[in-house]
Amino acid sequence: MIFNKTLLALFVSTSILLTGCGSDSDNDDTNPTPTTPSEPEDNTVQSEATLVSEDANIAVFGNVESANFSETQLKSGKGVLLLDDKAVNAVGFALEAGGETQDLNQFASENLADFITLLQENNATVNVLVNRVSTNTQGQVSNVTLDIDFASAENVTKVRDLLLAFLNGGSSVSTPAKVTLAENKLRLNLSFWVVGDTGFIWANTYAAKDATAVNKVYGDLNLASALTSNVALSVKSATEKFTQNAQGSNAVDILWNIDSSGSMGEEQANLADGASQFFTTLNQAGIDYRLAVNTQDKADCKQLRTLTDTTTKFIDKNTPDALTEWASLASPGTYDSSNETGFYCTREADLTGFDRENAKNLVVFVSDEPENETAEENIYISSDYMARDFANYKNYFVGTGFTYFAIVGTGNYVRNTFSDPANNYYSTPSENCSGEGGSAVGGGHFKEIAKLTGGSSASICADASSWTVVFDEIIKAASALASQFALKQVPIPSTLQVKVAGKDVARDTAHQNGFDLVYSVDGATVVFYGDALPTANQKVDVSYDYLQQ
Repeated sequence: MIFNKTLLALFVSTSILLTGCGSDSDNDDTNPTPTTPSEPEDNTVQSEATLVSEDANIAVFGNVESANFSETQLKSGKGVLLLDDKAVNAVGFALEAGGETQDLNQFASENLADFITLLQENNATVNVLVNRVSTNTQGQVSNVTLDIDFASAENVTKVRDLLLAFLNGGSSVSTPAKVTLAENKLRLNLSFWVVGDTGFIWANTYAAKDATAVNKVYGDLNLASALTSNVALSVKSATEKFTQNAQGSNAVDILWNIDSSGSMGEEQANLADGASQFFTTLNQAGIDYRLAVNTQDKADCKQLRTLTDTTTKFIDKNTPDALTEWASLASPGTYDSSNETGFYCTREADLTGFDRENAKNLVVFVSDEPENETAEENIYISSDYMARDFANYKNYFVGTGFTYFAIVGTGNYVRNTFSDPANNYYSTPSENCSGEGGSAVGGGHFKEIAKLTGGSSASICADASSWTVVFDEIIKAASALASQFALKQVPIPSTLQVKVAGKDVARDTAHQNGFDLVYSVDGATVVFYGDALPTANQKVDVSYDYLQQ
């Protein structure tokens, strides 16, 4: 049964009303003996959630319409909370998964692999746009965004029906038919989280063209930041006070490590084509950024590429004609070695003059091939250089404290040491992808580094129009790294109130003017955009509710 906050409030007020009516005693004593008032009960998930599905073991927070939610049931008897919003053409579900689950990575990876295979078997082309770990009020969450392309228009409910039937042992599940939109390009947000030994899944499907409208309403649900299990925990309040640093912003240095081999023409074009929106959002975030590029060709990758003046090695917010410079910088050509060594080139890059001592660092790997040194033990630097295996690089990259992103193939195989078997990537279907963005092989090593360092990975095969999602993830990560406003608790997002210099600031999930929350593996951070950016030494007050664990 679904309970919403209004219904719960009605129950409470009715109880108070009945108590206030007194008894049917004839005693008209006008001075009754006073009674000691009972202590107020703590606010709980059940009293503060917008709605609670007891059958699905899910609580939903935030400004969403309860009327858009309903319930159904799997043949196991487990309940499923359903979302059907005709206004934005979004259909979703949330449920408690069957069986015991203790490892989030395994739970998320296995379900994601099953879901992608299922969609591909139903004639869909699937590309991962986001695959990262964040945090909600109950712990870590695996967030995934998929692009799903069908050859012809399909109802947005098809994806939900396929996933629920799979989770129901192959039997279809009864769902409403409220949303009737059909499109050939769909998007699916997935979130996986584990509480104790119980796994939970949220899935939301919509037309890709409606992504902005859907995320304005359901963005917090899509990250599972506004979802919990129906747990008996108290909801507490917190207030934190900050002072913007003296510079008024923080520094982030972003190195793009780009494959410049012969197959990278389409992918480099996609990097250049997304520049306009990328720079607009980057500047609105008020980040003191630097962007530099090196290649994955071991012969010349130690040196950063230069701008058109042949001297400057990075773009920053003061660079004249930055869009043109980026188009050139991000297009190193396709004439370099086909032996891509992104790890070596990132580790050995000379960052003199680019890397600032006080800056946070973010690295983006871009390649359509496996990382050759670690995957195939294929590299020659000199007679005394011994190839490094993945375990070696993993320890190094994690130790840098940098955040890494990967725009690469869809492969997942990781060869940890050279004693592990090599993978025949080209003959393994799961290690290959092909789409409007190009074709790619491998990618597992790059993706693993991104996951281990709090970054995200995306399919390089996605079409150009979807790369904006990838760019937005990079900018959000950079914004969080630059921000001074990391919160001590993970908030219920709808309860967040922010003041700058005593004035209320509105939340703006479109990242134009206002604040937003960015969730990472370490927690939640408040970031500001546009005119809402605090100036040097301004006071920032943040209040919110959270679950007391």
